[in-house]
Amino acid sequence: MKKILNRIALALLLMTFAAIVLCFYFNQFIYAYGLIVVLLLIFGAMGQLYKLKNDEYMYSKLNRRDEYEDYTR
Repeated sequence: MKKILNRIALALLLMTFAAIVLCFYFNQFIYAYGLIVVLLLIFGAMGQLYKLKNDEYMYSKLNRRDEYEDYTR
C-alpha cells in the first residue's frame, strides 16, 4: 500500500512541476505562482509532520531509558 501511495505522490509531484512549467510558458503567471505556493505549503506541512514524529520518538526513547535505569540499579 505504501509503495502505491508513494508512486501516486511522485506522479502528482511531477504533474505539478509540469503544470508550473506550462503555466510559465503560456504566460499564466498567477496560476504558476499559486502552484508554487501550494508546493511550499505541502513541503512545509510534511516537514512539520516529520518533526513531530521525531519528537514523539525521542520522547518515548528518553522515557524508556529512565525506566530501564530504575530497574537495573
